[in-house]
Amino acid sequence: MSFPYRDPQFSEYGESLRPLAQSAAVPYGLGTAPHREAMTLGAQPLSVVHIGPCLSRGGAEQQVIDLGRFLNPQRYRLAKCLVLPGGRIDPSVVRDFDCPVEAATPDAIKQATQEHDICLFWGMSVDQFLENDPNRRAACIFLAHGDSWWTQNLIRNSQKSIDHFVAVSEGVRRATCGGVAHSVILNGVDTARLATTQSRRDVRKRLGFQDKDFVIGFVGRFAPEKNVELIIRALALLPRRYKALIVGWGPLKQPLLELGNDLIPNRYAFVSAERYLGDYYQSMDAFSLLSDNEGFALVIIEAMFAGLPIVATKVGAVPEVIEHGINGLTVDGEVREVADAFRKLERHRHWSAGIGREAREYALQHGHASRMARQYEELFDRLLTEKGRSLTGPDRDGTRPALSAPYGLGAPYGLSAGSGMSVPYGLETAQACIAPYGLAAQQRQAGP
Repeated sequence: MSFPYRDPQFSEYGESLRPLAQSAAVPYGLGTAPHREAMTLGAQPLSVVHIGPCLSRGGAEQQVIDLGRFLNPQRYRLAKCLVLPGGRIDPSVVRDFDCPVEAATPDAIKQATQEHDICLFWGMSVDQFLENDPNRRAACIFLAHGDSWWTQNLIRNSQKSIDHFVAVSEGVRRATCGGVAHSVILNGVDTARLATTQSRRDVRKRLGFQDKDFVIGFVGRFAPEKNVELIIRALALLPRRYKALIVGWGPLKQPLLELGNDLIPNRYAFVSAERYLGDYYQSMDAFSLLSDNEGFALVIIEAMFAGLPIVATKVGAVPEVIEHGINGLTVDGEVREVADAFRKLERHRHWSAGIGREAREYALQHGHASRMARQYEELFDRLLTEKGRSLTGPDRDGTRPALSAPYGLGAPYGLSAGSGMSVPYGLETAQACIAPYGLAAQQRQAGP
């Protein structure tokens, strides 16, 4: 496979969206931070390298794909993706990266930090590769995608080499970022993934659902922490018109199929999809994510963009994004409680539709990958400035600037807790064309 590679079908659609992202309310390169004035239009963009344990169809990889696509190409570019030896690599994910994918050997990791400007790490202990490296010049950032003990251990074993940590939600920050320099930047999504190719009726008919059915959806990995089986067990307590659309991949697919056959025969559909997820989201009547732990599940924002009412456990970013009874329902994860939430949404369709509209309004204001990319650019600018680095690109005379001491692990970088959610960065032109939906005050009640 040659690099860079881009799927022709996606490229045509994705490139058609990029001008909308560039015509944001705050134009590229004209942010409020004074140090942005150092950028000039003729400067070579600074290079970003992504380094992680695998390249599979997961949220961490998709977040970097979306970030790379919405970085201002005049300022930053995703130059390379490094994967630890032995890590799983999905060829379909490789095609989504607009850069080479190479093995993350110890020498390759050190070389990346010496030759590039920004290195983004996730899912690995970094100190074993970079501790006490005197030639490191890149600003090294660790992306904390989860709130579990695993992420806590990785951060503990990366503090000597990482300049700054980014938590993808306030919940992740509280659980993992104590005592280190950090920011909270909420994830955003590339809505090109949500394009449709068929009508809702045609997709539902193809999947075997009838108009009267109330379809509960899930999108994601079939992994133990996702608790997909809870959806099946909850539906088993409800009448036959309640059905499941399970979109995903992973090691638990066969056990979940068997459970479905046992508990809800002829009441579910399992599908795999990489593109045009909007076909499946539009076929759902509600969306459910019942994970034990999360960072910021991209599928939550995707479902909100689709205008779906969501039933989710209170983990990761869910408490920051979902206001119970207003733009979704939060549950503790007990099967009867989940079934009762599904029942309420089905019985009170106008209330359910209002929740979905409020969810979509939240996504339009806060969920775009362009907002996320602008906040990362501001962080990149700040860290490089603190290292004494030029923001107009690497030195062109062949010399390297003297390496400054790693950015101190002291007071958190300027973004306040949850700032990625509280103040939208700037709506794109496409959003300005959509009249925002706002429920009247008397409608914004918790409902039944």
